[in-house]
Amino acid sequence: MKKLVSLLFCVTIAAASVLYFSACGHKHVWGDWQRNTTEHWRVCTRNGCTAEDRSAHTEGTCSSCAYGFKVLSFGFDEGGDTAHSDFAKEANVWFAQKGEELGFSYTFVGTDYSKLNDQTLAEYDMVMFLNDRPSNHDQQNALQRFMENGGAWMGFHSCAFSMEGNNEYWTWYQSDFLGCGQYARNTWNPTSEPLTVETFEHCATKNMTEFTFTSAPCEWYGWEFDLKANEDVTVLLTLNPTQENPAGDQPDPNKQYEIWYEGSHPIAWANNNYNMVYMNWGHNLQSYNNGAEGTKSSTFSSEVQNQFMLDAMYGLVLNKVNAQ
Repeated sequence: MKKLVSLLFCVTIAAASVLYFSACGHKHVWGDWQRNTTEHWRVCTRNGCTAEDRSAHTEGTCSSCAYGFKVLSFGFDEGGDTAHSDFAKEANVWFAQKGEELGFSYTFVGTDYSKLNDQTLAEYDMVMFLNDRPSNHDQQNALQRFMENGGAWMGFHSCAFSMEGNNEYWTWYQSDFLGCGQYARNTWNPTSEPLTVETFEHCATKNMTEFTFTSAPCEWYGWEFDLKANEDVTVLLTLNPTQENPAGDQPDPNKQYEIWYEGSHPIAWANNNYNMVYMNWGHNLQSYNNGAEGTKSSTFSSEVQNQFMLDAMYGLVLNKVNAQ
């Protein structure tokens, strides 16, 4: 079941992109779905072709275009690390606005992890972790069942921050699900960096046209395990610093290890055994360096990065709906 879920990530979309021969004798190559409240449509991208593929939404979450899908989002928007809580505040505004524009619902319940139960999860297509995760075993097990049955999940930055030896370490989540193990290192200060697209064959990257793009500012994490060596993981985006273009700009001479000068560091990835995408961004710029940065926030400043998130959401949800 889990392997089938992962195979459907992009196979469904790839198979749907070439549907049938036209009267002109060519196979239509369809663009992405467009939607309104009652129907969805796509147009052929071949030069000179005006063909459209149009139909009404199916009941509930549409099995063709995912119109009407439901997201249940968790995290803290007060307390904790200010950069993480402010990311949640901004994310709640951004995802809610996109939901209104594109036809999905976004429900943020903060850290009320009692909502992680089989009955509540059955009402949603996707679970989102903005900056936190549950520590209660019953709630953890409910998420695991949701994912093992094809549920969709997206997570950001500090929702993966955990270290062995504390009572909150969740072995299934860190080792099996995320595949990264515990937190190992970070860059500092938060910086925008060029990210490399490792594959264009995943739903999250299918609309990207360049091999690199500039990210929104973030503090970047490194991990215990080598994700590139894990056959169950598909790395989608990497950070590849060099001596000429390091990642981070730590001014403290005693913490120069927080500037990365080499390596290929996974930033976003999918676990092929589950219907999920993790992204390492989600740490807003704050009043660091004695206030030199101000209190500005720019997590959603990269349009390419934003499109990656939306494409991932639709791909994961379509996979869930069509695997049922």
